[in-house]
Amino acid sequence: MYVLVKAPNHPKRNKAGFYWEHIIVAEKYLGRYLRSGESVHHINEIKTDNRIENLFVCTRLEHDKAHGMKNVSLFKLKPNWKSKKCESCGVLFYGSESVIKKRKRCNSQCKNKKSIDKTCLYCDNVYSIPAASEKHYKYCSKICRLRAKAA
Repeated sequence: MYVLVKAPNHPKRNKAGFYWEHIIVAEKYLGRYLRSGESVHHINEIKTDNRIENLFVCTRLEHDKAHGMKNVSLFKLKPNWKSKKCESCGVLFYGSESVIKKRKRCNSQCKNKKSIDKTCLYCDNVYSIPAASEKHYKYCSKICRLRAKAA
């Protein structure tokens, strides 16, 4: 849950005089109010972590992409963001190091897939394995595995 703070002079405060702390922190850092269409994203996705190094201002579209973590271009805005290849669809997704360590797939649609598409390291064929499989497959068949071992 986001943190509300007393902000009686903020133009977007609620009736009780409160407004979102993360937005106030970002606005103070920028020296201006957020423009229409701008949003503040928590890099580590902890809504109560309102340190300026954990926040950045982006467009609403970029913010939505950041939470989907699919084809996100925000890593260009934050040099400490890392990329990782989705185990299900193979698309690169981006996030802070702590997010990347935890995630194996780019979004919830890929997370809920029953199978994972992989590419054989020997013949480059695409093949599927069960998503629940604990084994890490590298080759599409025993033949490719043996050929790669012999090479």
